[in-house]
Amino acid sequence: MKKILLFALFGIIVHLQATEVGTGNTYKPFTYVDEKGKAVGFDVELLEILQGYDEELKFNFHPVPFNALFAGLDSNKFDMLAHQIAKTKEREEKYIFSDLPYFNVMLNIITAKDTKIDTFEELKNKNFGAVVGSNQALRIEEYAKKNPDLKIKITYFKNYGSQLLALANHQIDALLDNPIVALDYAKSAGVEIKITDLTLQKTSVYFVFNKQDENLKNRVSKALEKAKEDGKLKNLSLKYFGKDYTS
Repeated sequence: MKKILLFALFGIIVHLQATEVGTGNTYKPFTYVDEKGKAVGFDVELLEILQGYDEELKFNFHPVPFNALFAGLDSNKFDMLAHQIAKTKEREEKYIFSDLPYFNVMLNIITAKDTKIDTFEELKNKNFGAVVGSNQALRIEEYAKKNPDLKIKITYFKNYGSQLLALANHQIDALLDNPIVALDYAKSAGVEIKITDLTLQKTSVYFVFNKQDENLKNRVSKALEKAKEDGKLKNLSLKYFGKDYTS
């Protein structure tokens, strides 16, 4: 602000260049388009918070399908991406990421509301539901193989809806899923579930930048660190999900 005022004394008008952000249009509640056509969601609101820590950060949001995000970044249509993106070996070879993650995607063990499973030991002889070919099915299969003494059983389903109904009817004892997705689906289906504190997978997500945009990456990272220190990152998670998924 001081720099702008100083330049104004010499009759020069300074315009801060906005950062063009590629984000999602249907990934509710993280990044989607509301009824007015505006980009909204957890990721979007977080970047709006980060603007308050650095006067040179000003974001314009471009909601697009996920498969258009990296193409937009490659073509410099976007300066950065915000869409719950995890690091992979292939991505790290081509892009740079914020210095710290801003959210952690969990896969937790989920039960019916009246089922008591509080420890991993209590999974013994339990029957898990899993959708055929899903990442959740793979994680359960891996866990069962690594822990043969638990004698975990797996019942496979063709779709998530039938799996959730089986859980509610106690045809299976548990399933594995992202708590946020599970709660949203259960609410729409009118099913009551319980999210346990037993986590089998934790994946951190980051903002993504082109390698030449080191300065932008550093500014966003510093603002993100301040938001974390101030508790604003945690509070945003509590606002959306009732739980802190940021640490």
